Amino acid sequence: MNKHIVVINSPKHNPTQYFERFAAQIRENTATKKTPIVLLNTDYPDGLPSSLVNLGVMLVEGHGNHEDDFHQANIGEAEHILVLAKDELLEDSDSLTFDICYRMKEHGLSYRVIVECVEDENRERFKRIGAKSVIRPIRSYPEILVRAMETPGAEQLIEDMFTRADDHFMRYSLWLEGDQWRDVVMSMMMANLGTPLAYVTKEGQICIHPAGDEKIHGQSILMLVRTEAIPTDEEVAEAFRSFTAVQKLSA
Repeated sequence: MNKHIVVINSPKHNPTQYFERFAAQIRENTATKKTPIVLLNTDYPDGLPSSLVNLGVMLVEGHGNHEDDFHQANIGEAEHILVLAKDELLEDSDSLTFDICYRMKEHGLSYRVIVECVEDENRERFKRIGAKSVIRPIRSYPEILVRAMETPGAEQLIEDMFTRADDHFMRYSLWLEGDQWRDVVMSMMMANLGTPLAYVTKEGQICIHPAGDEKIHGQSILMLVRTEAIPTDEEVAEAFRSFTAVQKLSA
């Protein structure tokens, strides 16, 4: 095996379901449709279920911090190395994953490692030993790990959406009658209020990331805003009114 994906450890709960979703996401990308996926853990003493085998997943029974198992999984030739938290709710899991990641550093592989970190205060420790990406364990969305591999940095944007620490989504009432989406976006950004990413139709459907020239008939917008500067409904409505007024005068 070479240029493969190695996943060390497994989720404490429903590991098979998690790996099925993870592998299915990998197979949807034409670039990784046939990339070998290797699981390194001790949670399948009777071998992998057919649902994983059919997705091209292989098992190496062992531990990421055992040298023999390290070589058996041929981790040195892996394209991506994912280190999962053994228990996503137990901060002691970080000690185990740190030991594994330090071994990767000793082998000169830390720049290929995406690691799950339970406690935020431990993130810098993983970064100091060169981990490529450090993310929280989010068991409902293995897709985040896939994004971290395919588009490095995207996982940080996705993860940020789950907290109120920096940025988060807010919904604002804004009646739109055939206005172009780019005007909605421009009006909010020029007023420094946030970045619109979706709108709600008059029937209540959510339309995400429409084309710039799409004419919108909607009742609300969903906007990414800064936690320290959350605009009001009135500010959003006024920003759009002012922008469209200027546009009409310019025309």
